[in-house]
Amino acid sequence: MSKLLKPASFGFYILVAITFFLFGLYVANMLEVGKGQMMAAAVIVLGWGVMFAGIALILSVIVARYLPFKWIVRMNWILLVIIFVGYGITILRAQQKRKAKEDLQLENRELPPKVTEPTALLTLVLTKPKLVPTKFSGERKAMGMGYFSPNYYEHPTLYFYGTLTPGKSLMEHRPVDSIVFRRNKYNSFEIATAPPWFVPEMMKLDYDLLYVKIKSVSRETVEVIVNEADQRTALVDKLAGRVILWPEFLLNVHSVEFFPDSKEQVHNRPFRASGVNHVSYDFMRPLKIQEDWMEVELWNQDFESVGKGWIQWKHDGQLMILYNLLS
Repeated sequence: MSKLLKPASFGFYILVAITFFLFGLYVANMLEVGKGQMMAAAVIVLGWGVMFAGIALILSVIVARYLPFKWIVRMNWILLVIIFVGYGITILRAQQKRKAKEDLQLENRELPPKVTEPTALLTLVLTKPKLVPTKFSGERKAMGMGYFSPNYYEHPTLYFYGTLTPGKSLMEHRPVDSIVFRRNKYNSFEIATAPPWFVPEMMKLDYDLLYVKIKSVSRETVEVIVNEADQRTALVDKLAGRVILWPEFLLNVHSVEFFPDSKEQVHNRPFRASGVNHVSYDFMRPLKIQEDWMEVELWNQDFESVGKGWIQWKHDGQLMILYNLLS
């Protein structure tokens, strides 16, 4: 009987294929080849294992042809030991990860829920609001379409993508970077890791606020400005958070004001030629938005209504107002 057809030789082929299949899975995991590919990740990693096993199987037949038969038998035992040791290490690591996850879940259950200060939408305090400005050093900034707010409760990792290939879905592309969120000892979210260039428009995670300005929206993705300093943009999965366009966003802020040096006025109706409302007020609460105009309720310092009116909230792609998120 030919040496290549003996049972020990067939065992050698099978053991080599199994060993390199597992090695292929390990390499794919180390290189994170399936990262960001969601359901396709398992298929991609499995493909690497099959590729390694196929190449190794062909090479094992060639090696067996020139290797003395006694060495084939010895190699079978060596490969068996390697497979069992690798399997044991894999099981041990899986148990350690499962135990660490269970310990973390137990720790989170034991932590008391965080009591946060109520936001301005829930209660009004008799202090002047801290404004979130959209004007710096006399320069007006492009307002964009609104804001994207990541849902880190359901998606603790927010992936950033570069230019997409036409005709391919987002799942077929590999992320260029990501932000990882985690719960801290107070059971509230914080950023564990983030790229150094991530400088969003607004971030105050202790109030559960993270807003990234939107530049464009497509069926699958949202193009967001990830760095307000250099206006760098990246794509994110549209399903990984909430798209909040300007009208919806402004109707949920605490109050709005004109810029300190603004000559804008409160009008009685939503057009420039309308009469001016001369009621004395301190803050304006958005009630309704109609194109470039916003109906507001006028408040005094005690947050009491003193009237209503209309203001022009945007013009030529720029905001005409300051808005306040928190009281």
